[in-house]
Amino acid sequence: MSNDCGQCQSYINYVEQELSSYLQAGQFQRVECDSQADGQECLALYHSPTCQLLIQRTDGADYCALGTFEAPFLTDQVLEVDGSQGWFNLVYLLEFRANKKIMTQRVIEQFWDGTLDYHQWLAQLLTGQFAQLLAMFEPGVPATWLADYIQFMQRQRYYGT
Repeated sequence: MSNDCGQCQSYINYVEQELSSYLQAGQFQRVECDSQADGQECLALYHSPTCQLLIQRTDGADYCALGTFEAPFLTDQVLEVDGSQGWFNLVYLLEFRANKKIMTQRVIEQFWDGTLDYHQWLAQLLTGQFAQLLAMFEPGVPATWLADYIQFMQRQRYYGT
């Protein structure tokens, strides 16, 4: 296990700065980091007393996910949105809690044209929401929300039918 982010270090430093209040509030500590494709693909894994957090940059897109302690460090896998790997994209969890689409086509286009920064946007979305998201992953508490989450994701057409 390596905590050295190599060619991803500047990216990880930036993300940690943007999300610092949430990392601190959740008591997250980086435990592993992986850099591939000359720093174009980055993964960082964080542990807290409640759950895990995964920061991922792949194919030019950024993602953050909360996961169970059993969720694997995805060094060579795509992050699935259905939670089958034990990981749940933060934006989709927020959409589920709000019962509305937040990651709209307009937002995605703003990411791609550089007028909106994903991590700054995510930090704003998490305001007042992060503690509730962490509570969903509390150890020993059944994930009673999971079936509803899967149904919500299917209605949003993020996966499956």
